[in-house]
Amino acid sequence: MRREAAMVRFVVAFCLLVAGALGALGAAGGLRAQAVDLELVLSVDSSGSIDSDEFALQREGYARALIHPEVLKAIASGPNKAIAIAFVEWSGPGIATRVIEWTRIAGKEDAEAAAGLLLAAPRTIFGGGTSLGAAIEDGIAAFEGNRFQGRRQVIDISGDGFNNRGIAPEHARKEAIRRGITINGLAVDEFGGALEAYFRAAVIAGPDAFAISATGFEDFHRAVLRKLLREIFISQAAAPS
Repeated sequence: MRREAAMVRFVVAFCLLVAGALGALGAAGGLRAQAVDLELVLSVDSSGSIDSDEFALQREGYARALIHPEVLKAIASGPNKAIAIAFVEWSGPGIATRVIEWTRIAGKEDAEAAAGLLLAAPRTIFGGGTSLGAAIEDGIAAFEGNRFQGRRQVIDISGDGFNNRGIAPEHARKEAIRRGITINGLAVDEFGGALEAYFRAAVIAGPDAFAISATGFEDFHRAVLRKLLREIFISQAAAPS
C-alpha cells in the first residue's frame, strides 16, 4: 500500500509538473502573438548607388520619423496602441541585413530605443546591384514567426533605382498578394517621376497599396514621415486579420 501511495503521489506530481510546463508554453505562445495595429517591414536600399551621405540621410530620416510626435500620437490612437517594426537593408539577391529585429513600438521610450539602434548600427552592405524583387521576397519571409499579430502586414520598400538583379518585382509580389500582404513604395526619384511611376506599376501591391516619392535624399525625412503616418492610419481603419 505504501508503495502504491508513493506511486500515486509520484504520478500526481508528474502530472502537475507537465501541466505547469504546458501552461508556461501556452503563456510563451501568447507572447509570440502580441496584438498590434501594424506589422511593418521597413526595407531600405543599401546598394552601391547610395553613397555615405545619402545612407546617413536615409537612416536619419527613419530615426526621426519613428520618434516624431505625430507618429507617436498616431500609434497611441490605434485599437492596440502599438505597432511592430523590423528594419532591413538590402542590395542584390541574397544580400540583406536585419538592422532592427522585430520590435514593438508602443510609446516614446520604445521609439527612441529603436531609433538609437538604427543610428548606431554600422553599414554592412555597399553594393551588389539592386534587387527589388529579392527585397520583396525577404520582406515576405520576415513575417514568419515574428511573434506579432497585426491588423495588417506591410512591406515598405524605399530605393533610388530600378530593379537590375534577380527576380523581377512583378513576379515576387504575387506571393505577397496571395498572402494578403501590402507592399508600399518610397521612390527617391531623381528621374523626373519615372521611378515613382515604376514603383506604382511594378512594385506596390495589395490592399490600400501606395507609392510616394522624395525629390532627392534631402527630402527623404519628409517623405518617410508622410508615408509612415499614412500606413499607421490605414492599418487602424482595417478590420482585424
